Amino acid sequence: STKPPRERERRNPNTPPLPRAHHRRPPPRIMEGSTEELRRILSSPPPNWHPPPGCGGVGADGGVAVLHASLEHLRSVGDERYLFLRALLETLNARGFVGNGSNDASATPLSGEEEQLLFHCATGVRHVVLFRWESFRPSLRCCLRDFFLAVGLGLTDDGAASTNGNVAPRNRLPRTVAMACLSCASSFWKRGWTSSHASYGNDPSSNGVQVKDDDQQYYLESLVSNQLTPNMRRLRGAEEAQELFAHLNSLLASPFERQQQPTTATQQPQQQQRKQYAAAMSASFLSLLVGEFSGGNSSSARYNLPLEFHRMSHRVFESGSDDDRSVAADPRRSGLDAALGSSMAALSSLVGHVLDDAASSDGSDAGGGGGGGAMRNESLLELGSRIVDVTCDVLSWEFGAGSSRWDFSGGSSGGRRGSGTSVLLRPPQRWRESLINPEFLGAIFRTYSVVRVGGGSHQINGHDGGVVVREKRARLAHSLRQLLLQLSSVAAGPIFADDNERGAYAGFLLDGCLNEMESILNEEQQRQQRQHHGNDSIVSDHASAEVVDLVTILSRLTTNFKIKTLSRLPQPSFPRYLTALAATGKWLLESNLAECRKVGGDVECMENSDWRNDAVGQILQCSDAMAGDYWLLSGASSN
Repeated sequence: STKPPRERERRNPNTPPLPRAHHRRPPPRIMEGSTEELRRILSSPPPNWHPPPGCGGVGADGGVAVLHASLEHLRSVGDERYLFLRALLETLNARGFVGNGSNDASATPLSGEEEQLLFHCATGVRHVVLFRWESFRPSLRCCLRDFFLAVGLGLTDDGAASTNGNVAPRNRLPRTVAMACLSCASSFWKRGWTSSHASYGNDPSSNGVQVKDDDQQYYLESLVSNQLTPNMRRLRGAEEAQELFAHLNSLLASPFERQQQPTTATQQPQQQQRKQYAAAMSASFLSLLVGEFSGGNSSSARYNLPLEFHRMSHRVFESGSDDDRSVAADPRRSGLDAALGSSMAALSSLVGHVLDDAASSDGSDAGGGGGGGAMRNESLLELGSRIVDVTCDVLSWEFGAGSSRWDFSGGSSGGRRGSGTSVLLRPPQRWRESLINPEFLGAIFRTYSVVRVGGGSHQINGHDGGVVVREKRARLAHSLRQLLLQLSSVAAGPIFADDNERGAYAGFLLDGCLNEMESILNEEQQRQQRQHHGNDSIVSDHASAEVVDLVTILSRLTTNFKIKTLSRLPQPSFPRYLTALAATGKWLLESNLAECRKVGGDVECMENSDWRNDAVGQILQCSDAMAGDYWLLSGASSN
């Protein structure tokens, strides 16, 4: 760590050279003792600090209060000595997650205290850099942005095999730390997204703050890029955003590509798990990135910038142009369109892999649970859930929210799931090819049918991989239902060519949902004749979530497309829809009545009444929407 910068630069030709005037010998052992110094600061009360009422001071009772107060103080004063970054680098290096670390090829697990410290270090670096953006060299900002992305994705080494031929698991940080690093990277990407300066040039300050011209910034950049992470992917230049999405696309596609080079029986599953992990974290990063620009993960206070910055960032990410008067978007520069392309490509690969695996099994699954080995692969199921989740996040984007009417100050946006101002989605016409596609919709429903059997349904058996796999299958099934709910919320607009196409789209979704609903009713009749001891609660939880989600989709279809469209669908779609609503409502109410009698009328003891009431509520919303439909009441309908 004490070699001159120019000697270290030869190790990584991708790193831009430092200015000649600063090719000087750095301070020796810059990281040594950083972690202990930071621990000492965080365990001591900050100047002029008084314990809050009821706090026990600096003892055991007041330790948490002192920690948070010291963290806030160190952030507010700007961490002039870069303790957050230095302690993070020292700990990661000591545990073998970056750099050479110890002589062992694999990283040693972090203790609980180290995990907490790394989390605070990552969030501390994010706060300090965002609040003092212009005081950091542009090249150091980009270096830290790429470093946190690489650490969060688990790509801090070149993936080389260890001496025994196995892929070293050194890149698996605890999820809390990895997500903190990815959140830090997404914030840095947003902060620099609209900057006009080059990645490695002079950074013209807008408020008179001068870039620090000290040795530590030069050395920290060289230390990170040349010694600790020499194989880190550096994204720079005018097309760095395009490079970012190309990088994410390659990671998302990697687990579904066929193996080109021969590997041993031991190497192949480990390499595949490593690819699946990197792809899953890439999907998580993409969700964080979209959330930052939508306003769901950010606020004005977090960036120390006015609301106009967030509105402009939202507008530029959506349309690719910072001109508020521009109506047409530039798909080549739109980060949102790139995110849609990445998520849809990954979703297509996932769907194809699951369906191919199910077809290759050809019903040979011993438990009849549907699907082949893919449905017992925990890493693949987790990856699938992340891919579907990021697709839902992109589809939830609130178009036009970059205007002055939108408020980002509270850190919330209608673009995020579960917090929207409107249940209907209005995607632009340029998304038509991706969304209005019968083959795509059919593939989603077929994939859901494969995933739900053994996970979200009632066919639990001893051959489906255990409780963890069943839970992951249930989560993936739930994510797919949320995606179908999003697709059911696409409102009338330019994305549909005409009313006939809109009706065909609604009919496809309605028939697919009814197929699954009728399967549940049939399975429920069979389940009532059986008693499974030991796993009934798991079955009930999965089945209840599925029923509520499916009737919510039916309710959304009713609200969105209304009777005028649904009643004109080819027979027997609409009568079948009414029959399914009645049958489902009757089953839920009768089940509630039977359970109420079983507990002697004590409704507080009824375990399943809440989700049944939620489902019945959605059915009543369907009835209410149809009964109050203006087209029906106005007499415009001929029948």
